[in-house]
Amino acid sequence: MATSFELGDYHCTCFRVGQFEIDAGTVFGDVAADELATALARHGLGTETLVFNIHALLVDTGANRVLIDPGGAWDDQNRLSPTLARAGIDPASIDTVIISHGHADHYWGGVDAGRGPRFEAARYWMQQREWDHWLSSDNPEPDHAATFRETLLPIDDHFTLIDGEDEIVPGIRGVPTPGHSPGHMVVRIGEHATYIGDVLLSPVNVEHPEWTARFDVWPEQVVKSRRALLKRLAGDGSLVLTCHFTPPAGKIVAARDGWRWLPETTTGPAEH
Repeated sequence: MATSFELGDYHCTCFRVGQFEIDAGTVFGDVAADELATALARHGLGTETLVFNIHALLVDTGANRVLIDPGGAWDDQNRLSPTLARAGIDPASIDTVIISHGHADHYWGGVDAGRGPRFEAARYWMQQREWDHWLSSDNPEPDHAATFRETLLPIDDHFTLIDGEDEIVPGIRGVPTPGHSPGHMVVRIGEHATYIGDVLLSPVNVEHPEWTARFDVWPEQVVKSRRALLKRLAGDGSLVLTCHFTPPAGKIVAARDGWRWLPETTTGPAEH
């Protein structure tokens, strides 16, 4: 399932490469049940179990073919490859792979487990802080850390690690947004869009950036990152591209009491 669209001079394709269900209480921590149910209902979301779609984003700048968060689901880790094939995308044409952070649903499709990188011609990019976090001996998410070491560490020679905000290829920048994980980053796509990874997990987080997930490593920091990002996105009016929202694109607008999410159903990617 894929949708193509233009961002200025860039041609983009958003692919849905999986989905999974997750308990709403896990995503929103200790929020009172009645308050959470009201917020979820405003967005047509289930009050007990949420369905998270997984989206990968391909950006063709003319000079580079950039794949952002080549993910997959736990029970269907390899859906990206046949999805790209159906869209006529040659894996050898992808020269840049950007991973927002080290949770496996954001990188599984980029690795041919046991055999190396799925995109052999590409450089893989991640924040240095994120890489180091998953290799630490006292990681707070040991299962994710073990998967990271088993999956990405064997292809470390394909990675370039950046320290802070930096240009990855011309027009594409990684911008740190720590909290969900220590080295999480969003990706600025020219002057037209931002891919946000997991700094925001749901449209509800736009209205309630203070509602953190039980798996946010640094809850206080993720709130700071969210507020700074929401302020900037509402100010510049750029398209927001997400991993887990449905539909996966929209705009952030300022409201009297904070911000609101406006899903994009015409000019941005919509699943069909």
